[in-house]
Amino acid sequence: MILKNDELLHEFYSQESHKYPDLNLEQFKEAVFTPWIFLRKEMESGELETVRFKYFGTFQVYEGRARRMLTNLKERFKYNKIDPTQFFKLKDMLEKFLNKKNNE
Repeated sequence: MILKNDELLHEFYSQESHKYPDLNLEQFKEAVFTPWIFLRKEMESGELETVRFKYFGTFQVYEGRARRMLTNLKERFKYNKIDPTQFFKLKDMLEKFLNKKNNE
């Protein structure tokens, strides 16, 4: 059984709303999703910094994985399986990350 985000949010809100009587559903939703929005923005920034969420773990990019992603990206571009703008954006991001790791 697959539950949608809204269904999970409503279920969680119904279970936990008594602890936070001052929050309505919209405020509760904002509090629940803000860390994930932050993680997305961090990853899209191109810096690929390590992000740690208490109780959830650490989200990081490993150097070896970044190298394999870059190789795969170049192969996909060679066979026209990826849009050039997306290719150059991802390529620049991965190369910047790898150069930073090599300089450390």
